[in-house]
Amino acid sequence: MEAKAHQGDASTQFDLARAYLKGDIVNRDPLRAFELMTGAANKGHAEAMGGVGFFYANGIVVNKDLATAVEWFRKGAEKGGPKSQLNLGKLLAEGIGIKKNEEEGRKWIKASADQGLPDALFAQGSLCYFGTYGQTVDYAAAYPYLLKAAQIGHPDAQNLVGVMLEEGKGVQANEVEALGWFRKAAEQGVAKGQMNVGRLLGPENSDQARRLESLAWLTLAADQGDVPAQKLLPELSPEEMSKVKKLASDLKNNTLPKTSK
Repeated sequence: MEAKAHQGDASTQFDLARAYLKGDIVNRDPLRAFELMTGAANKGHAEAMGGVGFFYANGIVVNKDLATAVEWFRKGAEKGGPKSQLNLGKLLAEGIGIKKNEEEGRKWIKASADQGLPDALFAQGSLCYFGTYGQTVDYAAAYPYLLKAAQIGHPDAQNLVGVMLEEGKGVQANEVEALGWFRKAAEQGVAKGQMNVGRLLGPENSDQARRLESLAWLTLAADQGDVPAQKLLPELSPEEMSKVKKLASDLKNNTLPKTSK
């Protein structure tokens, strides 16, 4: 790969830059990553342009410079890079490193979402759901974006789709489907998803198996600092607490992704 990068192949330079930045396949070397990313960007690689912006936005091997980051994100966005479009959109909408322009910010976020970038799908769905960045609240418009992100595996989108299905916002209410999406989010470690699974299963459920699972999910959410989960947890006997903790540990170890060091 290095040989091909030395020959000036922009795509190879971009891929190798990411590998050096993350320490994948090769030893982590942020400076080499920046050199390769810049080389690819100067050859017109759209996502590499956004990659250079990332270095400046986060102050990695260069001084943090949001104005320069914005310039690179714009170059990448105008070339069609979805990550560049999302980053530029957010900075414009929030007025970070550039004069605030919510309308243009929304335009770039939507452009990125329409290319299927999971984080952009979630961002577009969220701004329609919550009415941020000057967007009118529109649940019907939010749902397709959030659903697509959820189907790709975006954990926060999975939880929000569950909320919309439970409450019938922008879609016909369906508590069974809502619980399914909450489970997917919970299994990826999202505290709100864990709390919602526990809440729907019912900590006071007469079905002891469902009650035990409810308490286990609520315990996992509470351990992450989720206040609603903490309030929903009842006082338990030492025997029941032992069972709940054992199930919570099993759920975490068997279904939740391991946290890398």
